Amino acid sequence: MIDYPKLAEQEADTRRPGNREQRIAYVVTRFPKLSETFVAREVLALQQHGAVVECFSIHRPLPEPLPADMQELAAATTHLWPPQPLALLAAIAGFLTRTPARFLQTLALFWRQAPATFAGRKRFLLHFFEGVYLAHLCRQRGVRYLHAHFANGPSSVAMAASALSGIPFGFTSHAQDIYSDPLMLDLKIAAAALPLTISEYNRKHMLANYEVAYPAKLRVQRVAVDVTQFTPATVAMPSLRPPLVVAIGRLVAKKGFIHLVRACSRLAQSGVNFRCWIVGEGPERAALQAEIAALGLQSRIRLLGAQPNVRKFLARAEVFVMPCVQDADGDRDGIPTTLMEAMAMRVPVISTEISGIPELVQHEATGLLAPPEDPEALARAMARLLADEALRARLAAAGRRWIEQYHNLESNSRRLWQWIQHRMLQAEAAEDRRGPHHPAGAAATPTRPDRRRAPLFADQFQIMFA
Repeated sequence: MIDYPKLAEQEADTRRPGNREQRIAYVVTRFPKLSETFVAREVLALQQHGAVVECFSIHRPLPEPLPADMQELAAATTHLWPPQPLALLAAIAGFLTRTPARFLQTLALFWRQAPATFAGRKRFLLHFFEGVYLAHLCRQRGVRYLHAHFANGPSSVAMAASALSGIPFGFTSHAQDIYSDPLMLDLKIAAAALPLTISEYNRKHMLANYEVAYPAKLRVQRVAVDVTQFTPATVAMPSLRPPLVVAIGRLVAKKGFIHLVRACSRLAQSGVNFRCWIVGEGPERAALQAEIAALGLQSRIRLLGAQPNVRKFLARAEVFVMPCVQDADGDRDGIPTTLMEAMAMRVPVISTEISGIPELVQHEATGLLAPPEDPEALARAMARLLADEALRARLAAAGRRWIEQYHNLESNSRRLWQWIQHRMLQAEAAEDRRGPHHPAGAAATPTRPDRRRAPLFADQFQIMFA
């Protein structure tokens, strides 16, 4: 079993930065989003720790069922695009008047970094002007730190806003934003006050594939779940026979649900008694329905669509399966949050050896692993768990302990808040050193890291170490 070090309270100086309100901003492509509930939970947890969080969504959220607390966040979220035209013009005019060189340098950087296609230029320019609008709104609202979830569009917007406003920014990278849609990732790691990623697997990949002047700067911040909400059922659920296998996730190729359907076919052929519910919605629904029909599994497998409350399905599950794969574009899951939710509810889990999943699901210790895209191996693991009550109980108990120790929302978000507070203290100290006559919004324009200029680079971007 992997033995992570205890979650040390690094940089535990939790003094309030000055006497000013601890107002931060979160930037996401679409917020809130049912498949990214971990972002909403993180925001809510930071609020519990004392942060005042302004939520910004680049685009309007999709019409989908949301839990009540996420609906409240949606009502308080500001949408960056399309912007209010007069407000955007005022933002552009303001930055051109106060810091014209900074505005033009940042615009030129985004133009140079963009792919030399119409679509690429358009995308990068939109990110820049969304960043202009975000910087304007953040300065109006007294925001002192910006954090983006995902290292592609949202962090591009946050980086532009930071360069223009002087507000420090950070980001959390996950999976698709690293493996199939990375945008200026080396520049972002260099410019960010707090670059984070959700697994050691991701961190090693980023250090191996991008120029990172200070590897200790790039930290792992694990996705977490509320262990007070995702708890084992205290009242026995009505027995469901045949036993129930549950899978939860968007119906997209990288979730590998087609392989779960084929594994179910092998179980049925072997005479194993079971039912399977797949909770989620997405573009693979038609293909999954066709495969279920072709294999004659309509009485065994149900596609239940998107659901705002996954706990009620996990409470009924004998086994939880997440058969992740790498898709044709190289995209893959980081570590699916639904695995953590199942483990927190003491449901034994099966997944695949993809990305950072083995950091969570350790074979024979906290769950079972199968090779990706291998329905035979997946069926064997499912049959084994369904047949062995003692194994299910052992893995379920170990999974719950693991979540309590390493993916606990309260402790993980408290550590994140301490890191953010430290960055705000540092930015405040740097501002004091510059003095009152230093122009506002004078953060350095992002540049590529240069190991030969390490001391200057460290001073420019206020790098902190673990």
